[in-house]
Amino acid sequence: MKEFLLFLPLTIIYLALKSTLFASFPLPDIPLIMVFYLASRKASVEGALFAFVLGYLDDAFSGSVIGASSFALVLIYLGTHLMSMLVEFTTPTAKAGGAAAAALIKGAAVYYVLRYSNVDTYFLTHVVLQALVTGFFAPPVISALQWLTMLVTPRKFKDNES
Repeated sequence: MKEFLLFLPLTIIYLALKSTLFASFPLPDIPLIMVFYLASRKASVEGALFAFVLGYLDDAFSGSVIGASSFALVLIYLGTHLMSMLVEFTTPTAKAGGAAAAALIKGAAVYYVLRYSNVDTYFLTHVVLQALVTGFFAPPVISALQWLTMLVTPRKFKDNES
């Protein structure tokens, strides 16, 4: 739970910067990488709720249809958890490929929700470019998230736990 309290302010700062200063610049999807990281580590109801909250914040900051990113991030959380039972996301290549595929699925899901709502958006320039940038930056961002998680949550030895 402590990592959620750390990830939430980081996400709010990122989304505020993305929607104001870097609105036209292709940035990696940090909330998606956080959801991917949490889902590949362990599954919990808290993680799925956190994915929903991150998606809702993403919709609120971007001015998009409320619920589109929430739906997509919960879908990504569940899909990543199921895939992590089959594939270990331990190497940088697996992390990059998994995050890029998750970004592509999220982008496609949001694209179809927006198209159904009669909002004009471009698939190739927005979704595919976002997936490539997210996949490229996923390994260093996941390493930073692991480092921050280790700082926030102290580890105990198995013998000392009671």
